Amino acid sequence: MERIRCISVSHKSAPVDVRERIRMDGESLREVLDPDAECFWLNTCNRSEVYWTISGPDAVYGLLCRLSGFDRARIEAMSVYLEGRHAVSHLFSVASGLDSMVLGETQILGQVKDAYREALAAGSTRTVLNKALHRAFRAAKRVRTETGIGAYPVSVASQAVELAEHVFGDITGSTVLVVGAGDMASIAARRLRDRGVRSLRIVNRTYETAQALACELGGEAGRFEDLERELASSDVVITSTGAARPIITREMVQRAMGIRRNRPLIIVDIALPRDVDEGAKECYNCYLYDIDALQAIVDRHFAEREAEAARAMAIIEEEVATFERWLRSLSAQATIRDLYALADAIAVEQAREVSSKVDATVVEQALRTSLRRMLHRPVSFLKEHPDARHIEYVRRIFRLDEDHEDRHKG
Repeated sequence: MERIRCISVSHKSAPVDVRERIRMDGESLREVLDPDAECFWLNTCNRSEVYWTISGPDAVYGLLCRLSGFDRARIEAMSVYLEGRHAVSHLFSVASGLDSMVLGETQILGQVKDAYREALAAGSTRTVLNKALHRAFRAAKRVRTETGIGAYPVSVASQAVELAEHVFGDITGSTVLVVGAGDMASIAARRLRDRGVRSLRIVNRTYETAQALACELGGEAGRFEDLERELASSDVVITSTGAARPIITREMVQRAMGIRRNRPLIIVDIALPRDVDEGAKECYNCYLYDIDALQAIVDRHFAEREAEAARAMAIIEEEVATFERWLRSLSAQATIRDLYALADAIAVEQAREVSSKVDATVVEQALRTSLRRMLHRPVSFLKEHPDARHIEYVRRIFRLDEDHEDRHKG
């Protein structure tokens, strides 16, 4: 499986101030990779990863240095490089939530699928990575249905609410502001409602979106241009937007704290890149926490899921082994051998239906000869065009990667 390589910069290897400076994109990757290479990129609040084929790691490391401004030694120290089986196992684990800050969280699968749709639309994934990603989705589904790892419905957003409660105490009577209305912000808002918060405000760049979420949850919507005023009137702020740079500056917080007469303000920033200027934590009585600050809370939940994680990893290994067998078969020689084996199996099966043993032998030999003649054209085509795309088409047409019973269903 040396075809597939991966570089991962995640919460396990790099702090948030590094992760927010490394965001992958398909256009930049295609500029540095071999023209025939496939690539898939994934950016979330906890990771930025790239999977690719053919090219070596130097080109990707060079791109990461250019994107981040760090030298290669620092990038290597804060990232993980994987090849072959290890890269595939990592992809399957990520999609299944086994490499997440919150073990077993479900949001990551949707994020991987969204990233795959983007890469597929750009033509960046083809035979090998398409198959790898579909197997990753299958692995994630099995982990969700065959283990209890999802029995505790936690996420980064829900942990942000727990952190706010840990610091502030009872927040049910507090004014809580959620900035953003995407997936993470929406989860946080719903968790706040479930915890009994009576004064919930939603602010988003698109006011109508904030209004819809607020209406659903029994809160109130505010306009983005009034964000500073909203800060001044809030006790707890949870922010998660897709902004490329901080939307809450130190100066905004200073002015808001003046209006508040320095009553405590808790801000939990779960966005990446971060929504809040790091300098805001220097404001008196402003307590700013970023996504890395959630780790201590997450660790408390890990023990509940550890036993199920072992079962989940066994499923991952099964799925990786299946993908590995498929990848080994992705050669013209192996596919031709499998085609002839299929023809021989059909000949033997049909001959069993002949009552006379002598006639059965004659029928088997005649069928074997006829079927091999029929296969001459696809075999010749594969010999002339032994690339992965054509091999995969032949394997799918003849269903060579299914067992005997599957071939004869439907």
